[in-house]
Amino acid sequence: MSTTIDTLLANEHIADLRRAADRRRPASDSADLYASAIELRLLCAHEAYLVGRLAQLDDAPELGGQVLIALIGGQAVAALSLDDQRVVANPFIPTSEAVALLHLRAKQLAKAERRPPRLRRLRLAASR
Repeated sequence: MSTTIDTLLANEHIADLRRAADRRRPASDSADLYASAIELRLLCAHEAYLVGRLAQLDDAPELGGQVLIALIGGQAVAALSLDDQRVVANPFIPTSEAVALLHLRAKQLAKAERRPPRLRRLRLAASR
């Protein structure tokens, strides 16, 4: 019997905690922005203005060479230069997760460039 009461009390406490968390959650549009998925992709030449805008917001020089960009809800929030690994990001919104993902994707792309093409690997394996 006491386990049933303990379970009921625990469930009620969990419900209270969830209600308190819901009250503290921001109700602004920015909450919707962070509920969206983060899109990472290489920047197209005609989109250079996106990185220019991020660089202005971040008060940093523009990025050169190939650039990987992070978008949340279609809005550019951070960018990383694949040439020198410099990052520019919107300082007015939390971007640490987007920047971490940009670094991770840059490492993956660098690793893929160093790896020999699949056909050459198969030939090397067959010749051994």
